[in-house]
Amino acid sequence: MAECGSATLESTLTAGRSIAVALGGGGARGLAHLGVLEVLEAEGIRPAFLSGTSMGGLVAAMWATSSSADDIIAAARRFRFPGRFMPGRVVVWEKIFPSAAALLRGKTFEDLPTQLVVSAVDLMTGEEIALHSGPLLPAVRATCAVPGVFAPEQIGTHCLVDGGVTNMLPVDLAWACDPDIVIAVNIVASPPPTLRLNSAYGRAATALGKVVPNPMTAYLAYEIAMRAVEIALDRQRAMAVAMTGPEVLIDIDLSHVSVSDFDRLDEIVEAGRQATRLGLSRLREALTTQVAGGDRSSAGARLHIDPVCRMTVSPSRARAVFERGGETYYFCSLSCRDTFALHGDRYVTANSTRAPILRIR
Repeated sequence: MAECGSATLESTLTAGRSIAVALGGGGARGLAHLGVLEVLEAEGIRPAFLSGTSMGGLVAAMWATSSSADDIIAAARRFRFPGRFMPGRVVVWEKIFPSAAALLRGKTFEDLPTQLVVSAVDLMTGEEIALHSGPLLPAVRATCAVPGVFAPEQIGTHCLVDGGVTNMLPVDLAWACDPDIVIAVNIVASPPPTLRLNSAYGRAATALGKVVPNPMTAYLAYEIAMRAVEIALDRQRAMAVAMTGPEVLIDIDLSHVSVSDFDRLDEIVEAGRQATRLGLSRLREALTTQVAGGDRSSAGARLHIDPVCRMTVSPSRARAVFERGGETYYFCSLSCRDTFALHGDRYVTANSTRAPILRIR
């Protein structure tokens, strides 16, 4: 753990520095973000910008209201997942997060003291939708709308589901304010498989499902699907970190925690605190480097879309640039640039040109 003495990071290094924090998804595991933000605030660091996906979006929204850490943690104690979830049942968001609904209802993004963007996905088009204006509660419901658990959220013409479908750790959206430092919080969660495929229950459910549809087989199929999704999200999260390269990455190992373990709040939040304290030395180093390097000359630059992977890219952080037909394209990686150079016609469409993150009012 880095010792900072009596001076906080704010008083020594962060004055005048723009800091953004990206919070990923993870169900109940995402409550660890509360411990992260609590320690940052204790060090005098109040981010200028927050980006979040799924549970990270919910925590970011609650924190952006400038409620105290104690009040937000108290609200999180009322989060509860149904004791027995049956596939085919649609869970009502407000019944899982009643205290969050009460805190966020009636507020807009424009009301928040801290800038916020949350990620969702249009179920019809597959496009990522970055929500950062208008009513707050529908946007948070959208970023948390896990397919198969919550109903999609209809906002305008968009039918939205959980942002983790395409962007489990939205570091790229944290670039929206072109910050000096991006702190990304990565929930490391690769729990050992708990599938009962070879148990008596699993064999019976499989056999019964070959004869007639039934709840027993449906639940086993749901468990298999969720395990497959978890594997895919772990891979996506790792790729996001590799491609975006946040200045500070805080890893929180919660592989022993289930996505529905909201009753383990204290343990989860403490894991976030401990991981952040261990990361303070890296944050100090990153801030020192930025101070030595001076201010970013492209602050306020317009965001672009990588036409290959559809990731949001800040020009100042792009890993590669390519000129084509009088247009400049920005890329998250050399691989995306090389793919575009070979197959540009495949990716140059009406919605692949330069654009800011999307607004929904």
